[in-house]
Parts: sequence; C-alpha cells; structure tokens
Amino acid sequence: MADFFEHYPSSPDQLVGIAGELVRHSRGANVAITHVQHGVNRATDAIDGDLTFPMEQSSHPVVYLGRDVAAGAYFASGAIMRFAEAVKTYNTGVDRLNKQIPEGEFDTLTGGRAETLHVLEAEQARLEGDLDDEAGRVAAMLERGPNAKDLAYLKSHGYLMPLDPKDLPAIPTGSPADIRAWWAGLTLAHQAALIAYAPRRLGNLNGLPAEVRDEANRIVLAEDYAALKAKDPGKLTSVEMKALANMEKILGQLAEREAHKDPITGEPVPVQLYIYDPYAFDGDGRVAIAVGNLDEADHVAVNVRGATNTQGLSATRTENMYDQSRWASGDSVAVLDWMGYDAPNTGAPDHPAWDIPETGIDQPDSFGVSNTWMADAGVQQLAADVAGLQASRSDDPAHLTVVGHSYGSTTAAIAAEEYGMRPNDLVLIGSPGVPADEASDLGIEDGHTWVGRASHDSEASLGSAFALGNEPADSDFGANRFRAEHVEREDTDDNHSASYYGRNSEGLSNIAAIVTGQYGNVVEAPPLDSEDEEDGEKDPEYDRKPHHVGHLPKQPLPTPEPTVDRRYVP
Repeated sequence: MADFFEHYPSSPDQLVGIAGELVRHSRGANVAITHVQHGVNRATDAIDGDLTFPMEQSSHPVVYLGRDVAAGAYFASGAIMRFAEAVKTYNTGVDRLNKQIPEGEFDTLTGGRAETLHVLEAEQARLEGDLDDEAGRVAAMLERGPNAKDLAYLKSHGYLMPLDPKDLPAIPTGSPADIRAWWAGLTLAHQAALIAYAPRRLGNLNGLPAEVRDEANRIVLAEDYAALKAKDPGKLTSVEMKALANMEKILGQLAEREAHKDPITGEPVPVQLYIYDPYAFDGDGRVAIAVGNLDEADHVAVNVRGATNTQGLSATRTENMYDQSRWASGDSVAVLDWMGYDAPNTGAPDHPAWDIPETGIDQPDSFGVSNTWMADAGVQQLAADVAGLQASRSDDPAHLTVVGHSYGSTTAAIAAEEYGMRPNDLVLIGSPGVPADEASDLGIEDGHTWVGRASHDSEASLGSAFALGNEPADSDFGANRFRAEHVEREDTDDNHSASYYGRNSEGLSNIAAIVTGQYGNVVEAPPLDSEDEEDGEKDPEYDRKPHHVGHLPKQPLPTPEPTVDRRYVP
C-alpha cells in the first residue's frame, strides 16, 4: 500500500551524500594547496624568472584562493547537513501520521473519517511549514557564505563532519542494543564521518542499521579489492588468493542481485552487503547479502546455508524466496543469505582421522557434515548476528524467520537450543539431523518450528547415517512438517536444493507462506515414522504426485526505467 502522506523528495541519505562529497572536496583542496605551497617553497632555488618569489607574496595568492574554496565547501557541507536533519525530522513525522491510517481507511469518507483526515492533514501541513522555515534559514546561511557566527552554530549543533579522524566519536563496546542506542544518539554528520573514516569498525558491528553496514562494507570491499589487484599475482599468499576470489564472487553476486526486479513493482530490489570478511576461516570467507531492505521490511528471512563457503553463494535461491514471499502477501520482504560461519566444504577425506578436529591434521573439512563440530563453532555467530538484526529494529520489529538448509539446519537448531536464538519462526529443510530431542527443546514458540523434507532428498538421510542428531520430520520430534516435493523430482539431479528453493517446488511455496506469516496457506505433510523407515517402509510422501504450486503475480509487471539511489560518503 502506498503511504497516504509522502516523504520529502530528496532523502536525508542523498543530502548527507552531497554534504560528504563537499567535505571530500574540501579535504582534497586543502591537501593539494599544502603540497603546492610546500613544494614551491622547496623548489624556488631551481626556478628562474618570475616564479622565484614565494606564492604568498603574489598579488592574489593561489594558496589563499584555494583555502577559500576549501572553507566554502566545508561550510556548505554543514548547511546541507543541517537541512538533511530537518528532512529526517519531517519524514519521521510523516511516518507517524501514516501509521495512524489503516489500509483503505479513507477510501470512503464518513463524517468521522473526514474529521480525522482533516486533523492529520493539518499536522502534515505544520510539519511541512517547519521544513520550509528550516529551508529558508539554510538558504540564507548559504547566501551569507562562511562566517564565524554560522560556523560556530554548525559546529556546536554537530552539523560539521570532523576533518581529522582523531576527532571522531569513540566506537563503544557492548551489546547490540547498546550499539544501536549509541548510533541513534549521533548526529548525521558524525555518522557520515564514521562511515567515511572507520568503515572497517562498522561493517560487521551488530546493532547498527543494515544500511550503515552496507555502506561501510562496500567501502572496505572496494579498498581490499584495489589493494590485492595492485599486487603482483605471483606474490599473493594462498589466503590472499582465496580472499581475492571471494571479493570477485561477492562483487558478482551484488551486481546480479541488483539487476533483479521486484516481482510486483518491477523496480530494482535493494541489496545490502550485511557481513563482509573475505579473509575469515583461512580464506573460506564470511559474508551475508540481503535482497530487500533489512531495516524496513515487514518480513525478514535469514537463510542459513549448508555445506559450502563464500564461493558457493548463489543469488537464485535468495531471489526465488524473495519473489515467492512478495507474491504470498504483498508485504515488504528482505531475505538475508547468511554464509557467516565456517561451514563444511566439498571434497574427500585423505586421512583416517579426518573426523577428529583435535588431531590438528590439515584436511578437507567437507566431511564435517558427518558430525556437528563445525556447526557448534558457528552457532554463536549465527545467534549473535540474529540478535544484532533484531536489536537494530527494536522499535519496529520485523516478522523474523530463520531458514536452515542442510547442514545449516543443524547449525540453526543448535543456535536456538543452546544460544537463545529466538526468531518468530524456525524452518529446517533438507536436514541431516538436529541434536535436540524434540521441537520444544529449541525454545521457539509452540507451533512455530517447521520442517521441509523432500522424500527423494537422499542427503536428508545423513542424520541417521552419521548420527548428527534426530530427524526433525519424525512424528516424535513434534515440528510442523510441510510438503516439499519438486514437481520434476524424478528428472532433477538436485532434489536436495530444488525441492526447497526451486520455482517448481512445493517447498518454496510453503516457505514463502511461513516467512510472511500466512500460516493458513501452508500445506502440511504427514510426519515420518523412524521405526517404519528402519523396517524399509517408504516416506508417506514418496509416491504422492507433487502439484504445481506457487504464489503468482496477479497482474503484468511494469517495466520502469532503472534507478540508482546510492549514497556517497567520502
């Protein structure tokens, strides 16, 4: 539903970006003038003719003109930052008004509704008047140009970005809630300066808004990539080579996801680089990329990947889940593809002690899927990242679902049972087993633990083969099992993924219904009976003919011109 009252046409982020660019030019001009000044003074002995005098003695010194340009740009950045703060206040007020208008409330006006609308419109007019007044004050400030009084005002109110990183606010330690409160208490100028000067400290800091983390991580990604590309390829270490491959994979994944269009509006979907550490786990990498806006979406899904690493990222799964979830409800959605732990890779054991991590033997970790020790190492990070996501939206919580696929389901279950991860819904798909005895042990609200197990998914039987834990689709476990068959299961070579993420799968349709809270649209499947399976009985779903299902668009998609709205911070 479109908002009744609209935001100001230019967002605060766009204005902050303009202010940041002015600061960048101001800093650049100052540095250039300093170099020119010192360089000319040092080189006068080598120059003949009119340039032998110091520049400061010229009739219209270049140095002084340059300083004036730098000061003007810096002053203008503060004035624009002041207006950005005013726009932020206006938009917040508009949001407050829109929340007082239920969907369709004013489609038909009665006497009482007309009176309510009149009150809200009067409040919106007051907000607009306050913004106009502030715009007038900022315009007058810009017309006056740099002066001591206005500069003192801008500085005292926190509208000037620090030019020296030493003047930045200290980044505290503490819980995600503490970090969120600290960030919210900063001025826009200090926030922009921290992103510009300390992006490595912010990019993976739980409690910060996803938009801030995305800005910071993209800055660091660009710096890291440029640094490694500038090196002689023959002198890169093995970890650097893997990290460079991770960066290139991430850049490609960002571009692919940014090309994706929303299935309802046809507009490009927001994409956020929420976690970025290409060097983690000896170069396997740690990364999480969201399709949709994590800060604003009504429904957020965290997709915990299984046996892979950063190189195994695939946009298709995330985009399919996003599209189906949008069609399922029409609400706003964000899907975070989380590869934030050292998951097992692919390969084969080359030593008899491959499944005993305490040996210290360097071997492929693919057969970590045979036990839970790699999941155990990642669960704390998953629980912390989910808690950080929840803390960043404590004033406007999203409906949050954690979807654990394959080995990721084992990780997600341990995070819930042992580390207090508390999403609204927990979905376990293609699971090789979970250590919990029953769903109630996970701490999730009763009735909100879900299991998808495709009957032709051979990899989901690893739990019994390698003792990863109990089968969550079993009747004794007590979770809600939903249908998860792929309509082409007899012909596909990948029922382990296609049954849950493929567009022609019952699993994807049901996951989308859970992610958006449309529980009445989830199609249940009969649970397994482990004792029957041990006696050679088939999964009750095995011979059932799957149905073509899915949440489909209700009208042709528009094809608007692509738009780019990226904030720039120096």
